[in-house]
Amino acid sequence: MAKTPDTDRLADLESRIEAAQKARVPALRGKSKYTAASLAWRMVIELVVGMALGVGIGFGLDSLFGTLPIFLMIFAILGFAAGIRTMMRTADEVKNKRAEGALLGDENEG
Repeated sequence: MAKTPDTDRLADLESRIEAAQKARVPALRGKSKYTAASLAWRMVIELVVGMALGVGIGFGLDSLFGTLPIFLMIFAILGFAAGIRTMMRTADEVKNKRAEGALLGDENEG
């Protein structure tokens, strides 16, 4: 005599599984939005800080040597390039899921 599954217990189990899945999905979406926003701000700050350091160093050297525009322009361009390079490195970390805030979505991916 074969055992038949208890349909009431199976229906209850299915409803609990669906409820648990629905409860989990909004939490992941909220975390993804926060992570994406913090990642975007990180990249913007990296660009601005690189540019500001370049301008600061250039202005300091120009003030020191009395040649106002030349070092300011050179180091502003170098600071911009350094900021772009740092942003690209961050984007590579996100692409390879190595950054601390790079997990956009499921944490179980590896």
